[in-house]
Amino acid sequence: MMYCQKSDNLELVTIIDCVCADGTADIPACFIFKGAGKFPEWMEVDDDILIATSDNGWTDDECGFEWFRQCFIPHAQK
Repeated sequence: MMYCQKSDNLELVTIIDCVCADGTADIPACFIFKGAGKFPEWMEVDDDILIATSDNGWTDDECGFEWFRQCFIPHAQK
């Protein structure tokens, strides 16, 4: 899986991802942007990928929990 995004504002993005020892990454990632909210029409992403925001753009308990609940658990049970 490869993600490529270009922006002229050079704002950093935090990514929560899970990669197996064999190099596969079957569990969708979470991209965390700095901000107070998000609008789905801002980006075109796969339905499995979680887009989140936090005050500083870093991961926090809420972002980590939502990624674990919405992405990790459903794919780990397959």
